[in-house]
Amino acid sequence: MSRWSVSALVVPLLLALAGCTPASPPPQSTAPPKAAEKVALTSAYTTTSATMAALWTAKQGGYFDQEGLDVKLSRIQAGPPLMGAIQSGEVPLAFAGAQQIVEADLQGGDYVIVAGFIDTLGQSIYVPASIERPEQLKGGAIGVSNFGAITHVAGQVGVEYLGLKGQVTFVATGGPPETLASILGGKVQGGVMSPPDTLKARAAGLHELLDVARTGVKSQTAAVVTTRRYLREHPDQVERYVRAAIQGSHAFQTDKALGQKAIEAFTDTHDPDQLEETYTYFKDQFSKTGFPSMEGIQQNLDIAADNVPQAKTATPAQFVDTTIVEKIKASGFLRQLWGTDTP
Repeated sequence: MSRWSVSALVVPLLLALAGCTPASPPPQSTAPPKAAEKVALTSAYTTTSATMAALWTAKQGGYFDQEGLDVKLSRIQAGPPLMGAIQSGEVPLAFAGAQQIVEADLQGGDYVIVAGFIDTLGQSIYVPASIERPEQLKGGAIGVSNFGAITHVAGQVGVEYLGLKGQVTFVATGGPPETLASILGGKVQGGVMSPPDTLKARAAGLHELLDVARTGVKSQTAAVVTTRRYLREHPDQVERYVRAAIQGSHAFQTDKALGQKAIEAFTDTHDPDQLEETYTYFKDQFSKTGFPSMEGIQQNLDIAADNVPQAKTATPAQFVDTTIVEKIKASGFLRQLWGTDTP
C-alpha cells in the first residue's frame, strides 16, 4: 500500500477519534461570593456628653459595619424611656450609665452590663454668675438629664461633696442641652453636664461651681447594657457589638481627627476650640479593654442604698456578665489593637 493510501486511512481515523474527545467543561464563574447581609440593629445612647464617644467613634469609623452590623443610633432619654426600649427589644443594646441598670435589677429587672468604658465622673455643676458659693444653692434646683442618669449620679455625689445633701432638688430636664436651656431660662439654679455641653454653658456666661471629678469618686458611667434574655439568645451579635465598641474606644484614643469628627457629628458641636477641649478632656478616660468597673458599680450601689434597701447587701457581680469581654480578650483582639493583652 502506498504511503498516500495509508494517509488516506489514518486522517479520517484521527478525525473520528477527535470527535470522541469529551467536551471541555464550561469555564467556572470568577465572580466573588455574595456577601452575607448585615444584621440590622437599633442602638441608643442617653446623652450628648462625650462619655458616649467610644460608641460614636465605632459608628463614625465603620467598625460596626466591619463586624457585620448595620447599626442605627439614636439618643433616648435615660430612665424609663431607655429602659422600656431595651426591655421591649426595640433597642436591644445601648450605651448608658449603670445607675439605672443597678436600680432596675434590684427591683426584679432582667438588665445586665456586658462592657464598660468610663468609670470616672467627668461632669461639672454649672451655675449663673450670680451664684458664687455653694451655699447659695440651698433650697434651689439642679437640672439633670433624668433620675438615674449619669448626670443625676454626678449631681448627687457633687452636692454631698459640697455639703448640700438634702438641701437641693433635682429636676429632670431631658438632656444636657435642655439643662442648659433651663438654667438660662431661670427654671433651675444650676445644672450637671460635661464637655462639650460645659463649654457651651461657659460660652453662654455660666461658670463651674464644682468639677465632680475632683471628688475622686468612681462610678460606671458609659456601659454597654442589654437584657440577660437577649444575651442568651443573641451572644454573637452582642460580641460583635462589643468588639466594635472596643475598637471605637481604641480609635478615639489614637485617632484625634476621627474622634473629633465623631464628637461633632453626634453633639452638633462645630467650634474648633470646643472640639479640641472636649477631645482632650475625654481622650484618656476610656477603658482600653471594655471590662466593667466593679469599683464603679459599687458606687452605684452605694447611691441606690439611700432608696433601695436591697442595695446594701448586693454585690457588683450581680449586675455584670463578663463572658463577652473575656472571650474577646482570649481571642487576642486586645493584643491586636494595643500590642498587649493587658493594656
